[in-house]
Amino acid sequence: MGAVRSVLRNESRTMAGLWLYVRRRKDGVDGDAVAVPYGANGKSIFIVLAVVSAVEAGLFWLIDFGLVVDLLLLALGVYSALLVFGVYAGTVVRPHVISSREVRVRYSSFYDVRIPRENVVALRHVKESHDPLKAQKFRDGTWLSHDNFYETNLIAELREPITVTRPLGATETVRVVKFQADDPKAAVEAYERLSPDRI
Repeated sequence: MGAVRSVLRNESRTMAGLWLYVRRRKDGVDGDAVAVPYGANGKSIFIVLAVVSAVEAGLFWLIDFGLVVDLLLLALGVYSALLVFGVYAGTVVRPHVISSREVRVRYSSFYDVRIPRENVVALRHVKESHDPLKAQKFRDGTWLSHDNFYETNLIAELREPITVTRPLGATETVRVVKFQADDPKAAVEAYERLSPDRI
């Protein structure tokens, strides 16, 4: 039942992300916080998937299953296209965030990992490619945010373990968080500039 609740929560957050996208707002970027965009390389894939979903809905409409079934298939197709575009919109309106208070690692509506600054030993720019089969699992206390073709370019090393919640609700305890940013050097610079010791 927890997985179903997580799916429904993710879908509602996806639709909320669409509303933020239309209003050109970003979630969680306030005070001294700096937005750290990610996923620019995946934009074209989301556009293709959304177009395919819309075309698929149109093709089903051409086949006569009866009015009720046709309307249901059309509604499902439009909803699928909205969900796909909503996931993309979520990557725009919910960027990673670095502030003097925390490092926040996110991916659209699916996860939001908040790490207090006092628990971050270092944030380093290291580009890595990961084996998809191994990246599916949490290994040696390391969490791979594998949303960008299994590539990461930032590593946050932690003093104390944190609990990470997966999209379907399962949790894992990790000491290292690896994730991806469009401009990892700018992310590290923001992290150093907003160090509590320097503010």
